[in-house]
Amino acid sequence: MVESIAGRMNAERFEALTAAYGGDIGRWPQAERAAAREFAKGPAAIETLARATDLDALLDTYVVKSRHADLENRILARLVRRLTIRNWFRFGSAGIGLVGVGIAGALAGSIAIAVLAPSLTSDTSVVSDGTATMFGDIGPDAGIVQDSQ
Repeated sequence: MVESIAGRMNAERFEALTAAYGGDIGRWPQAERAAAREFAKGPAAIETLARATDLDALLDTYVVKSRHADLENRILARLVRRLTIRNWFRFGSAGIGLVGVGIAGALAGSIAIAVLAPSLTSDTSVVSDGTATMFGDIGPDAGIVQDSQ
């Protein structure tokens, strides 16, 4: 690959690229390398590259600690436990909701019957010929047969 000079490099841009990509110009974006190499010949740029190279060397000495062997298993166990509890609450609350709807329906039905049905506690006596029900008279055509014993 041939490096081409995209434009003139200034100190501000050089320091920004050094902070982002480090002291090795070979790691910089392809379009910036040729201009950076030209600019790096100056004394200010040499000092900036030296500081960045020192920082790169320091960062290269960092070693990532190995993970605990049991950590992944503990995390997964907590996740499974949390999901199990969440599912219990989700389905349990749905069941409680259904019970609540059932109770509300039973209450509404009993109120409707109490309002719409004639009062059973009234003091007036109703003489019945055997065709009256709580919901109204079934009429004389019903053909009621009574056992006489």
